[in-house]
Amino acid sequence: MKQKRLAIIIMLIAGIVMSISCILFKVELVPSILIVVSTMLVFYLFGRLITKLIDKINTDAENRAVEVTKTDNSSEETIDADASQQEEAADQNQTSEE
Repeated sequence: MKQKRLAIIIMLIAGIVMSISCILFKVELVPSILIVVSTMLVFYLFGRLITKLIDKINTDAENRAVEVTKTDNSSEETIDADASQQEEAADQNQTSEE
């Protein structure tokens, strides 16, 4: 799915932003690496959480769509059954009148 790459994209964007900000603020190398790595880790976990949430929402929506489809099909079958019963009753009335 498209959501699989979402966590990685969020992590990389956060890493790029933090790298640029560390360069602009002239942070030393070791603290800069720690900041970037910790930021990337946090945003990767955040992206995974968002991915799982999106997957859950999509699964729920698909399940609801299936339920609605089943309900529509069963109501159509009921309507078809009622219509065929009415036709049979009308046919029986016509044959009894003849």
